[in-house]
Amino acid sequence: MEKLKKVAFSEGFKYLFFGGLATVVYIIFKFLSYQATQSGWISEIIAQACSIIFAFFTNKFFVFQHKSVNLFKEFISFVTSRILLLLFSIGMNAFFIDAHPEILMRDFGISKNTLVALLNLFLQVFIIVVNYLVSKFIVFKRNNA
Repeated sequence: MEKLKKVAFSEGFKYLFFGGLATVVYIIFKFLSYQATQSGWISEIIAQACSIIFAFFTNKFFVFQHKSVNLFKEFISFVTSRILLLLFSIGMNAFFIDAHPEILMRDFGISKNTLVALLNLFLQVFIIVVNYLVSKFIVFKRNNA
């Protein structure tokens, strides 16, 4: 049991470490691509694409150390899960921030700025956990090789 805990912690630490590096990749590419294009949405697409590609390869080879040769299938699954969670996040923001902020503001007695901060903190933690679980049990599943 102790060995299992050690392995799980090590994998979780690597996942968070490389996730942090993916965030750095995102920030660098967002800045550079914005400077090159002067477009918020184009630079966002470029930065997201670069950070997702970086995250895929670091998860495959360093976090989960997956040996499967079906790179294309894994990549499509990985990107699809990221896009679905992005759409979920957009939907939550659209509903709770743009359309009906009063629901949570009234129930929790908070300002809209606090609502934005708390919702996005919740969403980021939720997305990190779901991305980890999807990567571990679907995209880079051990018996997938």
